[in-house]
Amino acid sequence: MKKRRYLALASALLLGLSMTGCASSAGESSASVQSVAMLMGVDITGTDLYSGVVEAKATVKVQKDSNKTVEEVYVQAGDMVQAGDLLFSYDTDALELSVETAELEVEQLQNSIANYETQIAALEKDKKKASSSEQLSYTLQIQETELNKSEAEYNLKTKQAELERLKSSMGETEVYAEVSGLVQSVASDSSSEYAYAYSYDDSSGDAYITIMETGTYRIKGTVSEENIYNLYEGMEITAVSRTDDTQTWTGVIESIDTGTTADGDESDSYYDSSSSDSRSARYSFYVALDSSDGLLIGQHVYLKAGDSESGDEIVLPAGYLVLDGENASVWAADSNSQLELRAVTLGDYDAAADTYVVTDGLTLEDYIAWPDSSLTVGMAVTEYDDGTFETVEDDGSAGDEYEEDAYEEDEYDEAYAEDEIDVVVEEG
Repeated sequence: MKKRRYLALASALLLGLSMTGCASSAGESSASVQSVAMLMGVDITGTDLYSGVVEAKATVKVQKDSNKTVEEVYVQAGDMVQAGDLLFSYDTDALELSVETAELEVEQLQNSIANYETQIAALEKDKKKASSSEQLSYTLQIQETELNKSEAEYNLKTKQAELERLKSSMGETEVYAEVSGLVQSVASDSSSEYAYAYSYDDSSGDAYITIMETGTYRIKGTVSEENIYNLYEGMEITAVSRTDDTQTWTGVIESIDTGTTADGDESDSYYDSSSSDSRSARYSFYVALDSSDGLLIGQHVYLKAGDSESGDEIVLPAGYLVLDGENASVWAADSNSQLELRAVTLGDYDAAADTYVVTDGLTLEDYIAWPDSSLTVGMAVTEYDDGTFETVEDDGSAGDEYEEDAYEEDEYDEAYAEDEIDVVVEEG
């Protein structure tokens, strides 16, 4: 790698000296700038970028007790809540009425059971006095009454359990947030109701209130069907800000969802830079972050494989640097393709190679110029990189094509034979 680096730096040094300035098509002077990647001999064209959006790692679904009526809701979609904040309360009057109704039903069932027992005792007494021809009729009546009694006993147990649940819930008339986060949605009273208060299940389904927890972020990435097999769980991923490429976050892929296609419009597939078909199916993968400092819910980022610290360090020939005491800078192209004098931070110096390590202020994607007196701030630039100089590899096929084209025309052969061209070789 060092040999490759030195060769690249030497070639770049010669190219930089020969391209200190050039003229544009309009006759205006412009500065020739080379990509740092080209100077380093690093290929960055094969890096796949994927789109990603920051989301909460956990979504809490607060669900309403189906046996209660909501009296008042204290939050709405878009509110930020803290753990312990009051979300909604139940109607206590309705709860008291439900308890009284259940108590009345329990008492009625108990009376019915006692009545059935009285009927069974009377039928058994009459059966003993009845004739043999009437015995069967009494037996059937006793069995039917016992069946009714058993059904009433079952209903009594069910109603008693419901009554106990209603009484225990009398003291739970308010529901509080268990986590801090953003209220995503609040359902109407006509929505589906659930008996359980909280759910951390991310599966689809209705909930009375949905809270997206803050502070524990993850990134949801999108990948095309052609490139999904380039990813794997545990793979290191670097997230890069779309507005400031110096802001990066690291993490690993914790899961890849191949069961369902990703939602979103087709424009998202553009950010899967290795995909050639925006109409292909897209799938989601999720990145667990080492740190989420500086990220915002809903923020869009680029995702690329690998650690941001991996790869070659940036090493520049000293000639590319403008040194002023302890300060150093380079002539670099800005976002508007104009020249700027950008400050950089230097690391170790290699006296043998006359190179400096640049630790800050420059990336492989930047373009820089060889300093000379003609450069000025705001000057237009002409960019050069590996893609500018196309090479054609000779695999021997060019000779074959020539030979085939030359000898498949009979007219050429005949002219050659008729002219009887003599070839004279002169010694020396």
